[in-house]
Amino acid sequence: LPLVLVPPTAGTGSEATPISVITCEGGVKLAVNARPLTADWAVLGADLTLGLPAHVTAATGIDAIVHAVEAFTSIRLKNPLSDALAREALRLLAGNLLIAIEQPENVDARSAMLLGAHLAGLAFSNAPVAGVHALAYPLGGLHHIPHGLSNALMLRHVLTHNLEAAREQYAELAEIVEPECASEGTQARAARLIDHLDKLVQRSGLSPRLRDHGIAFDEAPLLAREAMRQERLLVNNPCGISESDARRLYEAAW
Repeated sequence: LPLVLVPPTAGTGSEATPISVITCEGGVKLAVNARPLTADWAVLGADLTLGLPAHVTAATGIDAIVHAVEAFTSIRLKNPLSDALAREALRLLAGNLLIAIEQPENVDARSAMLLGAHLAGLAFSNAPVAGVHALAYPLGGLHHIPHGLSNALMLRHVLTHNLEAAREQYAELAEIVEPECASEGTQARAARLIDHLDKLVQRSGLSPRLRDHGIAFDEAPLLAREAMRQERLLVNNPCGISESDARRLYEAAW
């Protein structure tokens, strides 16, 4: 029988991917990547997302943005197709997220978010996600923090860690979200991208600190150990993330 998938949020892009994530014993999140999970038809119905609460719209939207950014900077399987998909996804998502939050019945903004999430799903199906997701997974597995929110919590810190290794790519993406920065140097543009996405998280209404979600500072070593189990994601990151790096990043996010 044909597989028809209808996403109820503009976030995971699962309707465009062959990937499913399962939470296993001990809160470990593992992925299944199999061709039968690829949809024959994907239906993007903006009307289905009109009733989403603001915090769900925000978290799922940030998740989709992370898909686009990490696909664009992945060091494994990055290619011109994934780049084109990621760039257009970021343009749609970054330009419409706050509108969809502030004007929840705006069908055009909701439609743009759905298409952006879909394109981001196609992008990371070709060039897989990396460090932000790797460090987000333990937050969801151990503390049941929604996936998009866990990505938002780690976004700035992992991108800052990657800054020098991914400077050229971040600079290129910065021109999508802030076209006026095109004349600046790559270092300045890359920093602009990180600041822009961090402000987007805050303006979306999400609380951006681990402490805001009941996570203790002394959990950083445990979270870091769990993050190291996400080797399939860490190998895609623009630069290495060791266990000590992960601990430092969780502490910075606290």
